[in-house]
Amino acid sequence: MIIDKVELINFRNFEAADIAFKESTLIIGVNDVGKTNLIHALRILLDKSLSDRDIEPNESDFNIKSDGTQSDDFIITICFSNIDEEAVLAVLKGYVSNEGKTIFRFTASRKNLDYKLYAGSDVEELEEINSRFYLKYINLRYVRSQRDLQKFIDIEKSNCLKYLN
Repeated sequence: MIIDKVELINFRNFEAADIAFKESTLIIGVNDVGKTNLIHALRILLDKSLSDRDIEPNESDFNIKSDGTQSDDFIITICFSNIDEEAVLAVLKGYVSNEGKTIFRFTASRKNLDYKLYAGSDVEELEEINSRFYLKYINLRYVRSQRDLQKFIDIEKSNCLKYLN
């Protein structure tokens, strides 16, 4: 499973952004360009360590435009390709195209700080879903930063050794 594209509309500092991903993508940039906001958008839809309460929108998640007005809604869309794992195909049945593509979307409203989740094989055919049920079958783990990477690797090695014993 590969993330092809992330689209952010009125989310935090992103008024409208289409971010293309490759099989290996490195996110770099100067301070205050939105790296952390992009990662947070990905985590909202893909990080199983975030609870339903953790993904609830708050006022600061809505983009403030150059004229000082704040957006009423925001949208996070993640497009995937190369979906060929049997477990993922089984759980996402009906949401994966014949070409192995799927889309997850998160929409939020500032009026009542409510959100909705959607899934589908095409942007035009997204269906509302009740939960992030797909997280059980998607192996994504958020590692905070490169500073923590060695510690993360050491812990994982230790866990593997414990499992083998």
